[in-house]
Amino acid sequence: MGDYSSIWTDKSGNFGLTFAILAVPVLMAGGLAVDYIGLSVEKAELQNAADSAALAVAREGKLTKDNALQVAKNIFSANYGYNNASVSVELNDGVAGVRASLDKPLVFGGFMGRETAPVSVRSEATYAYTKYEIALVLDTTGSMAGGKLSSMQDAVIGLVDGMTALGLEKDQIKFALVPYAGFVNVGPEFGPKVSGLGLITKPGADWLDQDAKAPVPQSDLPSNFSRFAMYKHLGVKWPGCVETRIPKDKALHDVDDTVPTPADVNSLFTPFFAVDEPDAYWKYPNSYLPDDGVPVKGKNATEADKVKQLSRYGQTGAYVKPKNIVDSLTQTLLWKKPIIDNSPSKFYSNKNDPKGPGFGCEVEPLVPLTASASEITKTVKKLEANGSTNMLEGVMWGWRVLSSREPFTGGASESDSSVEKIMIFLTDGQNSFGNLNNDLGSGYTSMGYLVDGRLDGLTAASSGQTNNALDKKTLTACTNAKEDGIEIYTIRLEEPDADTGKLLAECASSKSHYFDAPSRSQLAPIFDSIKKGVVKLRLTS
Repeated sequence: MGDYSSIWTDKSGNFGLTFAILAVPVLMAGGLAVDYIGLSVEKAELQNAADSAALAVAREGKLTKDNALQVAKNIFSANYGYNNASVSVELNDGVAGVRASLDKPLVFGGFMGRETAPVSVRSEATYAYTKYEIALVLDTTGSMAGGKLSSMQDAVIGLVDGMTALGLEKDQIKFALVPYAGFVNVGPEFGPKVSGLGLITKPGADWLDQDAKAPVPQSDLPSNFSRFAMYKHLGVKWPGCVETRIPKDKALHDVDDTVPTPADVNSLFTPFFAVDEPDAYWKYPNSYLPDDGVPVKGKNATEADKVKQLSRYGQTGAYVKPKNIVDSLTQTLLWKKPIIDNSPSKFYSNKNDPKGPGFGCEVEPLVPLTASASEITKTVKKLEANGSTNMLEGVMWGWRVLSSREPFTGGASESDSSVEKIMIFLTDGQNSFGNLNNDLGSGYTSMGYLVDGRLDGLTAASSGQTNNALDKKTLTACTNAKEDGIEIYTIRLEEPDADTGKLLAECASSKSHYFDAPSRSQLAPIFDSIKKGVVKLRLTS
C-alpha cells in the first residue's frame, strides 16, 4: 500500500488554490470601487450643477415656478450637459431650492443584478445679507436727445425694477439718481429764504456759501456779493445748481469728498449764478440785460469795475456791502428791478432755453439715497436732454450722494463692510469746457468763464487743452472715489472718441466694470449684466 501521507502534508499548491477562491470577490470589490468612485464624481458634478442652478434662479428674483424650472434646466443642460436629469425647483421666501437626480450606469453592478444606481442632490441659494447703495449717474446732455435718452431711461428703469423684484428687505437696497450736464442740480429747496432787503431770513443748507465768503474768481459780481441776494433783486428763484469747488493748498475740494465746513470757506458750495453777458449776441449766448455802456470786463475787471457793473442789475446808487439792517435797508432803496430778456437763446443750435441768471441749469435735481424705487423711476421718466458734458461734476456728486459725509449724509459709514457702495456712470460724449471765441473765453460753466482761471489756472487755451484738463480731474476724482470704497461701473454710449473710452476704462473698478455700447440697443443687456454683477448670493445648503 502506497504512502498517502505526503499528499496531506504537501502545501505547494495552497497559494494558487487560495487565489482561485478569492479572485471573484477581489474582482467584484475592485469593480465596485470603480463604480463608487464614478458615483462620487457624478454626484459632485451634479451638485455643482444644482448649486449653479439655485444661484441662477435666486439671481433672477421673483419668477413663476415654471419660469424658475426652465432657468434651472437651462443651467443643467447648457453648462453641464445634463439633458436627462430630473430637476425640480422650490421657491420660498426668497430662497431658491433645486433638486436633481439621475440614474448613473454601473460598470460592474451587473454582477449584483443592478445596471444603474440613483444619484440625487439638493441645493439652496439666497441673497447674502448685503446692503446696496447704488448711485445712477446719468448723462442728460443735448446729444442724448431722442432715442438715446429713451433707451437709457428704459434700461435704468429695468435695472431698478429688476433689483426691486429680487425680494430683498427694504433696508437692503437704496438708489440715488444724479443727472448731470454742464452742472449738477442739488435742489433749490436747500437755498435760504431772502428778504427784500437782501438779508437771509431763514438759512439754507450750511454747506452752501450763502454769504459769498469763498474767494471765487469771477468776472462780474464784487467779492462777497451774495448771489442769493442778486436772485432776490432780479425776482428770480435760484434753480438749484452749484459750481465746482476751488482747491486750496492740499485741500483738493474739486476732486475729493472733503467735508464742507464754515471753518474753511473754500470747502463750501457756491450757488450757480449765470451773469449777464455782453450784448454781442453773435459771441455770447446769455445777454439778458442791456449793457448801457457797462458790459462785463472779464479778466481785466477790477473790484471797482465789478461794483460799477452792478448798475446793469438795477443798482442805482453807490454800493456798500451791508453790515447791518440799516445798511441793508439803504441798499434796498438803491435797487430797481430791471426787465429781464428771458427770450430763448439762439446762440447754440441744440439749445433754446430762456436767457437769464438760471441759463445753463436746466438739469433735473438729483435724488439722494432713497429706499423708494418709485421715486427714482418717476424722476428718470422726467429727464430731458440739454447742455454740455461735465463728467467731473457727475462723478463727484455720484460720490457725494453715496458718502456718509455732508452735504448728503444718507450713505452708510464707509467702515461698514456689509454695505456695497456702487456708482453706475454713463456718458455719450466727451468732456467739454465750452470754449468760445469771445473775451470771456467760453460760455458760463461750473468753473465760471475760462478767463477766470478756475481750471488749472488756464485763462486762454484751446478746447483740446481744457478738455484734457477736465479729463485729468475726472480720472483723479474716480481714483479718489474708488479709494474711498466706491465700486464704479462705466458705460460709453455711442461715443467713438478713443480718449473718452480710455478715461472711462480707467475710471471703472476693473476691466469687467467698463462697458462700451456702440448702439443704444445694447443698454438693456448691459444694465442687466451690471445687476448680475452687483448682486451677492450665497448657497445655504
